[in-house]
Amino acid sequence: MKILIIYSNHHTQNFNHRLLERLKQKALQTGNELVVRDLYQMNFDPVLRTRDFEMISSGNPPEDIKKEQDFIKWADVLLFIYPVWWGGMPAIMKGYIDKVFSWGFAYGSNGKGPYPLLNDKKAVIMNSLGQSKSDYENGMFQSMDVINTQGIFGFCGIEIIRQFYFTSIHGISEAEIDKYFEEAETIFEKLPVSS
Repeated sequence: MKILIIYSNHHTQNFNHRLLERLKQKALQTGNELVVRDLYQMNFDPVLRTRDFEMISSGNPPEDIKKEQDFIKWADVLLFIYPVWWGGMPAIMKGYIDKVFSWGFAYGSNGKGPYPLLNDKKAVIMNSLGQSKSDYENGMFQSMDVINTQGIFGFCGIEIIRQFYFTSIHGISEAEIDKYFEEAETIFEKLPVSS
């Protein structure tokens, strides 16, 4: 299985980074191929500029965008790891989506409307939250699910295998954090088998 991890967090010793390291190790132990795109480490520019639009529309995307699209083409499964900020993804991750999941690559359009182009991809989303689970059980979890499954990835034809929400990460014990990591590792049992 070819797994592409798209990671967004600016800290290097926090929950998300530790989760990333655990998942990298587990992915390789289970015989998968792995590439990690650490957006902060890459200094990824999240701003979709007019020139980017023009080049994408001409069928010749800028090199930085094409490079990320090539990684996505390579992968069977996309694994996104990022914290929830203000009910959504950090700007750098949103910018990655805006720039890389572009027309002509992630979706097309014709006289009948848009259609997906990434139907052969699957995705897993892992989100950390400082707030408690009860703080988000007012419809926020459902809203984030719909945005991802229908508004972003579903629009491109990508099937979401699972979306994880790791809550209260700043106020829990090491044992509880380890339980979160163990839960995250179970995803490797649910991934489709490569043909």
